Amino acid sequence: MGEVTLKGRFYLKPGIQLIPGDGEGIVLIHDPLRIFRVNTAAFDLLQRCRKGFSLEYGLRPGGAYAPEGMRDVLPFLDSLCEAGVLEWKPPDEPFEPFVSIIIPVYNRAHEIGQCLESLLFLDYPSSKREIIVVDDASEDHTVFMVRRYKVRLIVQKYNQGQSAARNVGVKAAKGEIIAFMDSDCIADQRWLRELAPYFQDLRNALVGGYVDSFFRETWLDRYEEVQSPLNMGQKRLIGAVKESSFYVPTCNMLVRKDAYLKMGGLDEGLSVGEDVDLCWRLKKKGYRLVYIPKGKVKHKHRSRFSQSFKRRFEYGTSEAFLYAKHREIKKRFPWQPAGLAVLLACCLGLLTNPFLFFSIAALILLGESLCKKIQVGTKIQAPLAFGNILWAIIRSHYTLAYFLTHHVIRYYLLPVVFLAALFPQLVLLTTCLVLFPTIVEFVRKKPRLFFPLFLFFFLTEQAFYQTGVFWGCLKQRSFRLYRISFTHVSFLKRTQSPAHNWLKKLFRKAEETFTFSR
Repeated sequence: MGEVTLKGRFYLKPGIQLIPGDGEGIVLIHDPLRIFRVNTAAFDLLQRCRKGFSLEYGLRPGGAYAPEGMRDVLPFLDSLCEAGVLEWKPPDEPFEPFVSIIIPVYNRAHEIGQCLESLLFLDYPSSKREIIVVDDASEDHTVFMVRRYKVRLIVQKYNQGQSAARNVGVKAAKGEIIAFMDSDCIADQRWLRELAPYFQDLRNALVGGYVDSFFRETWLDRYEEVQSPLNMGQKRLIGAVKESSFYVPTCNMLVRKDAYLKMGGLDEGLSVGEDVDLCWRLKKKGYRLVYIPKGKVKHKHRSRFSQSFKRRFEYGTSEAFLYAKHREIKKRFPWQPAGLAVLLACCLGLLTNPFLFFSIAALILLGESLCKKIQVGTKIQAPLAFGNILWAIIRSHYTLAYFLTHHVIRYYLLPVVFLAALFPQLVLLTTCLVLFPTIVEFVRKKPRLFFPLFLFFFLTEQAFYQTGVFWGCLKQRSFRLYRISFTHVSFLKRTQSPAHNWLKKLFRKAEETFTFSR
């Protein structure tokens, strides 16, 4: 076994229970509920992850941990990171590669100064960074404002768009890492300090950070604060499978220069969705992308109602182009026959006989819970109460219902409302269909808005977005993005590695009781 040089440590996430057994071990995840069995070597490795397990030290020949048969443990650790069992953290010591920060700008004389000031005062050595501003033939005094600061300035003769401006900046950059940010963003002082260390995993070609809202006063500001399409959320995400729709926005994106150039940079023909296109092309070529909810920048979103929702329309049109171009990307939902049956029964109950069909839904839930209880007891022998299994199944079906109903109002809100207007018997079902995902979003994200206001903004956003999607599909003459597929979700199946068969041996008789997480 050759020396493994991946720095940092793998840690067991809080709430993961490891139960020792005879010649094997059981891993119990409570939220969402998953249970699987692993062999002794894998269980021992997970035990070591409680205090942090380092591949760099633990797996080198003659090191503290080199069990026979574990010739390639990294895919195993990666699969557990994707499953939410482990978390990789970079080393504590400072990591300071040379970073070229590239800011495209067009007619932002009143905003570029605040952006550059935030970059000049970053908690990052000035000798290890450069700031390149690419002016895209501004017609105001943006160039004059930029020249007041100690940054590199490139002035385009003709306006070619932000993608072309970024590509020009990358060609002039000296850094091995390229950091993109928009001219209407303000960087947190620890922006680079918190994101750059993730490039110590040499497989990571791109790292995205958290995008927060700058304005917080008006009702629209408070909606954007929680529903901005640039905000990727509070969970760490990994994009390594080419079929996934994972991406990060260019307003807070760090990427290896060599990988960026191999991809040919951003598509200069795109004015919207160019960041999604770049991420999907990187994944297609086998590069690994990560999103970290750190390294914050604050974005000055469009503060007028018409401008904000026009942007949603533009995002919708770009999705049509992206799905027509990247045919490997699919909208996927977990294959849960029982969950789909419960959802169908509830819908029929709202349309016809509530008592009958809600009773059928309850019987399906109880029957599935009983089957899972028997399965857990006989195949895995894990100590789990029936009530815990029932509650986990309810949450699993609730999650499935949320994503499916959210998908419906995201892409079909207007026709659904039109049908309800034509057929009054559909009004109750349509009302529940609309309110359910909206209430879930409201409770989960806790906006500083009254619910009726949030409902208005939320449904308006869906209407503008899906109109843009339909218009984009007409222009592309392709409606492929409307297709969805149901797949069995298993992190073992998602592992794209030559060691896939070896992983199956590690997960001896592995049985995931529930696989669809929130």
